[in-house]
Amino acid sequence: MKLRRSEEPLPERAVALILVLCVSGMRAETARYSVPEEAERGSFVANIAKDLGLTGEELLARQARLVPEGEKQYLELNQHTGDLVVREQMDREELCGQSEPCL
Repeated sequence: MKLRRSEEPLPERAVALILVLCVSGMRAETARYSVPEEAERGSFVANIAKDLGLTGEELLARQARLVPEGEKQYLELNQHTGDLVVREQMDREELCGQSEPCL
């Protein structure tokens, strides 16, 4: 039995394999946390690095950031420690209006 040789050069196949391996190692994570409306500025919410199984250095290297849905940035992430804290006190009526439940 004869094996067929691919007409594609080896370097291009190697580059494609490396690219697939690199991309498969990347992932996006979504996390949701509850924050009481009364939480004051600087209140601790969670340690994102711990929840994602990363170190603070890894968060910094990956350029972790928070992406708000609205205009205001209510939470702040310390990329060195992974701590998520309240940046600005939240107002339920401002965020949700009269909708129930407010999530």
